[in-house]
Amino acid sequence: MLVKLFSSKISHPGRFAAGLVWLCMVLVSSGIVSAQKAGPVFELLNRHRASDTARIGLLTRASLACTSINPAKGLKYADSAIELAKALKQDRLLGNAYLAKARNYEFVPELKKAISIYSLALKAYEKKGTKTDIATCYLKLGYDYYATGDYLPSNTYALKALNLAEQTGNKRLCVQCMSTLGISYTFHGDYPKAIDCYLKQLKLVDALHDTAYKAKVLGNIGVVYYYLKKYPEALDYYTRCLHTLEQLHDNIWIAAALNNIGAVYMDMGDYPRVIDYNQRALTINYETKSSKGQANDLADMCVAYTHMSRYRDAFTCLNRAMAMFEKIGAKNNMSIGAGQMASLYMDAPDTVLLKQGIAPARRLAEARKWQERAVQLAKQTQNLNNEADQWKNMSQVLERQRDYKGALNSYRNYTTLKDSIFNDKKRQEITRLNIQYDYDKKEADLNAKHAQEQTRAAAEISRQKVIKNASIIVGLVLIAFGGITFIFYERRKHAKELLKEAEVKARVAETELRALRSQLNPHFIFNSLNSIGDYIARHDKVTADMYLVKFAKLMRKILENSERQLISLADDLETLELYMQLEALRLGNKLEYQIDIEDGIDPGNALVPPMLLQPFVENSIWHGISPKNGGGKITVKARRQGDMIEYIVEDDGIGREQASKLKLALKRPARKSFGIRVIESRINLITGSGQHKAGVELTDLPEGTRVSIKIPFESEF
Repeated sequence: MLVKLFSSKISHPGRFAAGLVWLCMVLVSSGIVSAQKAGPVFELLNRHRASDTARIGLLTRASLACTSINPAKGLKYADSAIELAKALKQDRLLGNAYLAKARNYEFVPELKKAISIYSLALKAYEKKGTKTDIATCYLKLGYDYYATGDYLPSNTYALKALNLAEQTGNKRLCVQCMSTLGISYTFHGDYPKAIDCYLKQLKLVDALHDTAYKAKVLGNIGVVYYYLKKYPEALDYYTRCLHTLEQLHDNIWIAAALNNIGAVYMDMGDYPRVIDYNQRALTINYETKSSKGQANDLADMCVAYTHMSRYRDAFTCLNRAMAMFEKIGAKNNMSIGAGQMASLYMDAPDTVLLKQGIAPARRLAEARKWQERAVQLAKQTQNLNNEADQWKNMSQVLERQRDYKGALNSYRNYTTLKDSIFNDKKRQEITRLNIQYDYDKKEADLNAKHAQEQTRAAAEISRQKVIKNASIIVGLVLIAFGGITFIFYERRKHAKELLKEAEVKARVAETELRALRSQLNPHFIFNSLNSIGDYIARHDKVTADMYLVKFAKLMRKILENSERQLISLADDLETLELYMQLEALRLGNKLEYQIDIEDGIDPGNALVPPMLLQPFVENSIWHGISPKNGGGKITVKARRQGDMIEYIVEDDGIGREQASKLKLALKRPARKSFGIRVIESRINLITGSGQHKAGVELTDLPEGTRVSIKIPFESEF
């Protein structure tokens, strides 16, 4: 039988048993594009024919959009992205393209090919990627090695991923790493480490308010109880998990939970219930097209049918399951399946064997062949529990063949492995009892503390009654109370005045911010519409359409953000990038730009005032790059400095001195941009509070200008 630690098997003599582990993989960095959102990606890709970095990104996104609907097409898009990234020597984009290709191989599924492609992505990221990129690659390698039953490298890569994820402060990535680690510890029989890992994971999941993920962690804790043969506790956790998943309508994991519950009933000997739960899981896995889920359910049903002496049904289920395990390369499952096949060949009636095309006289020879394969695969996966069980099965096969020497040697191998596991499990059981004792002690301490607090509360109520009675007798207390009330009234009045003053300042800052946005709109809209009209006049419909799409998206984002004082850094930089793309088109691709975000900043989590950088970027474009002979480049950086976030806008234009001379030559008055003055006023308002050292600093470079803007760092968590 299979029990799901989400998702593999561990055998007991002559049958399947394991925990299907809830291995929860959430894509990081690249992300899967949903089928509903895939349309615009393909439209943009068809319009954007230039062989540039933007096309690499579109090809990569198109590849990811195909993973669950057309992996073969997704592989073609990924190969095109890889070829272009290599030609342009864009290592990080090359890593993203490899990631997309590997994801498509996972959906085929061809996990061995996915592992080799993830290794190529890792090499690319090590040249130019972020810590999050590298950690994501490690995690995906750990997951795929786990899925193929190769647990040692799975554990190694998961630990590497967790180390990097903790450095970046990415909580979701840490949660995923802990899933893989917890599974690895479980399959190695190190249950205390597995429990410790899952409890830490629960704290992070609670902080993220992720109910779906919490359900899966509860399922994994149930798996550990299953391996400890604590069946009531295992059923309790599985059932709680199942009810939560049913509320969320999460069919993929509902199937896994049903399979797990069936595994518990298998060990309890309730085989009709095993068939019932696995049939329900199998129906869902057919609907979701989960090959491994179907194989797991069929294999468990084979074991139940064998116990019920329904050998023909058992063969049917196991043959289908083995074909699926073979296709996806699940070695551990194949090992257990081979051992179960050997058992069927030894015990099935002659009529059933003939239906399988095997002469009854060859039953032991066929059984030995399958059992030898089971032992070989068990050794490859280094799953000691399964290897021990397969050696025991081998001794039974050899004994039936009257190869008593071989049977004795096989049984010795079994006892040697079981002794080592037993000694280790004794240590683990002691540790588990100590952990349970600590939890019980903490619970008792909390109960005692609660009783003390109730006693103190009762004493406090009694004391208040005495004070109340005394206050009635002593009239002077009323006078004192009146005086105190007057003082509090004056203080409250003063606090309200300060609050009104702060609100006025905030309204002033908000008014200035709206002035900045309205100042951007007239000039920019006028110039953009002129550019669109110019492209239409030149019959360049493709460019006009692309310009219009970007222009409309930018205007929409400005309007959406105008009502918010803080937006995510990712949203703000996306708006800025749209603005620079439009300006680059208007300058005839004279402008290049680059946006870099330091590893320590999560763009989706960091909160910033909207449109803070746009006036400085506009200055760099029109006073630095535009007058320059030849092309120019603007670099925008964001980095963390303690409790502050620093923006840097750097250009290689003509510089402020040359720009001033050019203005004099053209007889233009030299004055500071209105937009920049408003930005400086906003930052001065922050500094005026005395809590932060925000500010703007301009530096002249040998070629160009650098602007440094420091604001307080804020985040959603």
